[in-house]
Amino acid sequence: MNFHLKLLKVAIGSIIFCLGAGVVAWAQDLTYDRYAALLEENPESSTAKKIASHFLVYPFELVKWPVDQTLLYIEKHYLEKKVEWIYDKIQEQGIKPSGTIVSLGGLGGGLEVDFVRLTRLREHYPDLTTRGWYQWTNDVNMEVGSELGLQRIGETGFRTIGNFKYSNRPEEHFYGIGPDTSAGEGTSYRMESTDLETLFGYNWGPSLSADAKFGYHNVNITNGEDGGRGIIDTVFRPQTISGLAGDELIDLKLELQRDTRNRSENSTKGGLAKFVWSYYEGVDNSKARYFKYEAEMSRFLRLGADRRVLAFRLYGEHNDEIGDRYVPFHQMAKLGGYGAYPRLSRTLRGFDFNRFFDESSALMNLEYRYTIWEYRDFKLDSIVFWDEGQVFGEFSDFQFKDFRESYGLGFRVSLANVVLLTAVVAHGDEGTNLYVKTGAPF
Repeated sequence: MNFHLKLLKVAIGSIIFCLGAGVVAWAQDLTYDRYAALLEENPESSTAKKIASHFLVYPFELVKWPVDQTLLYIEKHYLEKKVEWIYDKIQEQGIKPSGTIVSLGGLGGGLEVDFVRLTRLREHYPDLTTRGWYQWTNDVNMEVGSELGLQRIGETGFRTIGNFKYSNRPEEHFYGIGPDTSAGEGTSYRMESTDLETLFGYNWGPSLSADAKFGYHNVNITNGEDGGRGIIDTVFRPQTISGLAGDELIDLKLELQRDTRNRSENSTKGGLAKFVWSYYEGVDNSKARYFKYEAEMSRFLRLGADRRVLAFRLYGEHNDEIGDRYVPFHQMAKLGGYGAYPRLSRTLRGFDFNRFFDESSALMNLEYRYTIWEYRDFKLDSIVFWDEGQVFGEFSDFQFKDFRESYGLGFRVSLANVVLLTAVVAHGDEGTNLYVKTGAPF
């Protein structure tokens, strides 16, 4: 880490030196007679001198020119308004298409259908929710689901919703359990799950809600597409990894949430506080029985203006087995990668997704976001971030030396405060990762 800091200081010092030298050279090229009425003009500089004095500008011009030409073309042909009009018209019919970049070279897409709007019944049933969706992402996840319920019962704050979801994850990574696992022992597995859930909740206004959920989950674990890594049941045995053969679970969940963000994505103020308590019971041949506790808090602070935002998040999870039962490995706390969806692990960008498994986790994400360019509803933000996290078993196993850090920088493009593209470079003590994604991690 000291080496990277020294390298960063040398790079910054070199840039400052070059800028200073350029300013001095420019100042020396100008001569001024205090007794003359006009500024004297020097002879035109040579081509080599021009290149030398502007070498810091040329790389940006190579990027600026195609961007300017693209924006001129968009504005001349009203492409922005045409695309927005088409998208709005499709949504008015109850159909919402989506596109996704989950990794560099990994694309996806999906479709969501609001059947109440599609059948022109929204005016008569404003609180009725009935929708279905399909989402596919290359080599990551295939998901299909449906939802039926009432967002508001009568004129009260009560609501009830039921949903069904099936997902197939062909290549989930697994390195073992604990904070000291080796990155060289990576394996993969396929996770196929079917979930049924019913929810009954209450809203105290737009920012505060409480939900009670009851669910059934059938999880099948088989050998996945290894992608050049080992197959899980050739490296780990069912006797050492709980839930390696899959599990059938029922759960009861209580959730309390306060959301004061001004936007669901790209927020500039407010925050999110969320607390979840769950009880899981294995059925059929599963011996799982445990409690799950989750707490999350995020805040978004404007530093004088919307273009400067400091964002941070704290997340903690603990799974506690009951008696001689177990916590399935596929339901444990996971850290690594970029964002919890479509992957299942929490953000620790300098490491592979699912890099760390254990019964508990502690995580901190910190980002500074600065808007460097705006054009109508388009916005380009530069971001600098720091992630700090660790996994552990019981609370007595928590040690500060087990924290793993990752840091980096990147850019984020958004339209009407919806993130279209994020490109970041993240470094940790196991290497450097490049992410090209749609969406922000929090």
